[in-house]
Amino acid sequence: MGGLIALVAVAALAVSVLVGLRLARAGSTLPGVQVSGVDVGGVAESRLARRVAEVDRADEELTVTAADAEVSVELAAVGYELDRQATARAAMRRGRQPNPVAALTDHARAFWATLPVAPRVTVDEQALTAAAQRLARQLSREPVAGDLRFSQGSVERVEPAEGWKVEPEEVAGALRPAVEGAAEGPVRVETDRVEPETTPQDVDAVAEAAKRALSAPVTLTRRGVTWRVTPEQLASVLHVTEDGGDLSLTAEADAVESLAGQVVQDVHREPVDATVRVQQGSPRIEPSQSGFAFDAQAAAEQLVSVATGDGQRSARLRGEVLEPDLTSAEVGELDITEKVSSFTTTFTPGKSRVQNIQRIAELVDGVLLEPGESLGLNEHVGRRTREKGFTSGGAILDGEFITDVGGGVSQFATTFYNAAYFGGYAIPEFKPHSYYFSRYPVGREATIDYPHVELRVRNNSPHGLLVTTSSTDTSVTVSMWGTTWVEVDSEAGERRDVTPAPAKRRPNPNLAPGAQRVAQSGRSGFTITVTRVLRFPDGTIEREPVTTRYNPQPRIVEFGPAAGSQTAKPAGGDADAGDREAGPAQ
Repeated sequence: MGGLIALVAVAALAVSVLVGLRLARAGSTLPGVQVSGVDVGGVAESRLARRVAEVDRADEELTVTAADAEVSVELAAVGYELDRQATARAAMRRGRQPNPVAALTDHARAFWATLPVAPRVTVDEQALTAAAQRLARQLSREPVAGDLRFSQGSVERVEPAEGWKVEPEEVAGALRPAVEGAAEGPVRVETDRVEPETTPQDVDAVAEAAKRALSAPVTLTRRGVTWRVTPEQLASVLHVTEDGGDLSLTAEADAVESLAGQVVQDVHREPVDATVRVQQGSPRIEPSQSGFAFDAQAAAEQLVSVATGDGQRSARLRGEVLEPDLTSAEVGELDITEKVSSFTTTFTPGKSRVQNIQRIAELVDGVLLEPGESLGLNEHVGRRTREKGFTSGGAILDGEFITDVGGGVSQFATTFYNAAYFGGYAIPEFKPHSYYFSRYPVGREATIDYPHVELRVRNNSPHGLLVTTSSTDTSVTVSMWGTTWVEVDSEAGERRDVTPAPAKRRPNPNLAPGAQRVAQSGRSGFTITVTRVLRFPDGTIEREPVTTRYNPQPRIVEFGPAAGSQTAKPAGGDADAGDREAGPAQ
């Protein structure tokens, strides 16, 4: 009986070997070959790589843990890659080993046992390193510093808690076996404990400070403004900061500024520059004044200091002191001690142009120029408008007399020009009238037109220059105050190149037929040179000649047209005008 069993076994072995050899010759795997539990026995070599793809784990998730932190990640993200061709070759080698005993053994086992083949996996080192760094950050935990949380005037403690740190090298070392298939289940990574820098005693101390801070309102005052901060409001801006293990009670600057609201504007004061005013005929310094601006950071620090202190819960609001551009000491150094020059022109009272002259005088009064600074009338006053207090007055536009808002201000310009002229100050920009008007000094006058025709005076003296103005119903005066630094004379030459006044006639429908009247007296044109002579204390003499050409002013005679003829009504002229010289109406 035993011999029969042995004979059957030998026969079965022989059959299995013969079958295995047949499959081998046919280019297929042996029966019983498995890759990660997937049966690939008897699969032709040409189809084997595709069959092996069934064991690809690239999209499987791997769980990585450290302390009580857990992160899941796909194998592909940590560098896993199945080498299908290498795995297929390994499966084909079963039963084809160079060692005949091993090959025969595989053939014998193929029909009654499995022939396991481990999948061949490669690891992308760059992907593994990047994943390890990322996972190390995700798995690490910062320690919890002690803290306080404020809500509606109440305080909640946050106790310190330890954290832990995970090193990327530890993660990479733990991941590699799992990626290569040598480990199953979650991957556990070792951690390093990180103690918090604060202790429960630190929380005790800052909690005590918070209790004092919220025990009663805080009041801050400035310039008659009172800012009362309730405990509930204070709690809304307080928080705890940690620095090197020290816990401090602080307030957010932006939140404090928002909490202050209208107080920010109410306490604000612009600084006031020092200046000079003429009182009882003498220049006197009006001192400068510092300003004040709400400083959110300073207010935040002060709120905490007052609220947590042991003293009174009120204080003077701290903030930013705004210094003036020109201090009293700086004005004193300008040496404005006397009237250097003054000039007056007169006018007929009651005319609209008088209001314009007086208004521009008001706007220029009190201008203070340091050495080297200049004043342009257009630049300083701007466009003359009714909103600024100007009205209609006579002017010249393209050689014609018109009525325009601000008309007449050139009389002030001429007055200003002459005051600067006799003060010895530079006049780098000016333009005389195109016609000569007898109320102005011949060859020594100026017109202005916004914005094209400017009159500019520069303080070229070593001292300060204060401009003052005054007016009456019949005159306007401009005075220059400083320290006399040069003697000034003016020399006028003879009138030359005299051009007679042309005669013009124009109809006036308001006149009876045949009647006539002189609408404008003519005046000859001429050229004149006026020289300013400057004598300096060191004996130097400078001469500044200015040549002016005045156009002839036509003599206009109006006549009554014949009955039945139609003529346009002539534009109103004002022989006492003289401001605009060119450009559009203001």
